Amino acid sequence: MKKLMYVAVFALALGFTSCGSDDDGGNCRDCSLLGAPISICDNGDGTVTTSGGGESETITLPEGVTFEEYADTLCSGTITIGL
Repeated sequence: MKKLMYVAVFALALGFTSCGSDDDGGNCRDCSLLGAPISICDNGDGTVTTSGGGESETITLPEGVTFEEYADTLCSGTITIGL
């Protein structure tokens, strides 16, 4: 009976620990910016988190810019100035 109880507790604990949040940046891209590795993650709510070099920054995407466009621009190292 004790063995069955251990198996049940283990299965329950495994079930809780293996479930992750959908907000954990499932859509991420890793690239190199000026030789330094960075990670760009779509938070799914119109914000993007960029991390690299031990620092992290969350920004709101400008209106009309998709995550793919933002990541492509950042990873290519280009700067776009809108006038």
